Amino acid sequence: MLYATFWLRDSVYLNLYVMSEYKDRDGGDNLSLRIEDRDNVDNFCEWRVPDVACFKSFGFSETDLFKIEDYIRDNESIIWDDWKEHANARTA
Repeated sequence: MLYATFWLRDSVYLNLYVMSEYKDRDGGDNLSLRIEDRDNVDNFCEWRVPDVACFKSFGFSETDLFKIEDYIRDNESIIWDDWKEHANARTA
């Protein structure tokens, strides 16, 4: 699900996708996020929330990844709320 498009720097815009929800080994709820450069989808990174951990990345600098991490942290609760609303709408 395409969740948002946000500005990273200069003329670089990123698309944030919520890929899936899953349970970790302790039974906690997690989301898998994928962020792609809107103009170059070969540049991407994949994150897990709620721990905001990047587990795969290609084409982004370390500074870019810190900015992306800040964006996710700042919007994590909104992303969760919107995902749950989307998931409930699919099952209703």
